[in-house]
Amino acid sequence: MWQSRLITCSLASGLLLLSGMALGATTDTETESSTFPIWGDEARARGYSIPLPFGANLSYMNIRQNIDVDSITFSGLKLGNHLIPSDMFNIAVGQTRQRSETENLRLDMWVFPFLNIYGLMGYTKGSSLSQVSVDADPSRYTGIDRIIASSVHKLHENGTLQDIDFALDFEGRTFGTGFTLAGGYKNWFTLVDTNYTRTEFDILDGKISAVTVSPRVGYRFDMPDISGPSHLSIWVGAMYQNVDQEFKGNLSDLHMPPELQPLISSVNVDDQGRFDVKQHLSSPWNTLIGAQYEITKNFNLLTEIGFNERNSFFLAGEYRF
Repeated sequence: MWQSRLITCSLASGLLLLSGMALGATTDTETESSTFPIWGDEARARGYSIPLPFGANLSYMNIRQNIDVDSITFSGLKLGNHLIPSDMFNIAVGQTRQRSETENLRLDMWVFPFLNIYGLMGYTKGSSLSQVSVDADPSRYTGIDRIIASSVHKLHENGTLQDIDFALDFEGRTFGTGFTLAGGYKNWFTLVDTNYTRTEFDILDGKISAVTVSPRVGYRFDMPDISGPSHLSIWVGAMYQNVDQEFKGNLSDLHMPPELQPLISSVNVDDQGRFDVKQHLSSPWNTLIGAQYEITKNFNLLTEIGFNERNSFFLAGEYRF
């Protein structure tokens, strides 16, 4: 539910970027020397293919994943002038499935033949669907709180507040930075990409941070292209994400389902209601399979799919110079 849209950033973030896949655009030993990458001339003299130093990458990513919610708390709710205890509503969230789409621009530079650094910015939009149930325990309260809890409990018992479909739409902007370590032997190569992103969503206070680490190992095939020798790279890997696990915001920023609107509207008249969600990804890891084709030494295309607990599709075009 609420947390679902929060998750996008995570994905949106790290996931967003399969960075450092610039291996496809290469120069040969006859290429003129340049300042970057440092030690590039020495590497070429030893017969290694070195990527052109600078790159601009436009990418699209589609992600679908499950989220587990640990707890949801409402605070700042009142009935008239009476403040309702923040622990009154017992909110249970069943299966939550989140999907998002992200477009990104990444600018990178190979500092050394084995080290690429980059900055990125992007835009994410998506939706989530959760099943939510709301209940309260009247035995824990007295006076007006007991009356409120009894009313909520009756609505739960008659099914009104059970298994409610809670759909949310969200969008936000992402900024981040990262680096890629690369190595290889003959046509085999390895990459480890690490990035840190911050995403600002329209329903949350502050920004959400995410760290993504993606190790990959692959093989590069020699291929002909329209202007000379080219390469096709194929790899397998994994993606790990560590995302902020607690999110806060105003209840009025959430689009409540019809079953919950009367209840929330009656106790949030002054618009001071707040939500606090603690949750985690069902799985921080997923498996990756990808490929990159060098159309020319300056332009290449790459794609990657992810599966297991998190399903993802990634497509990018890159220009190197």
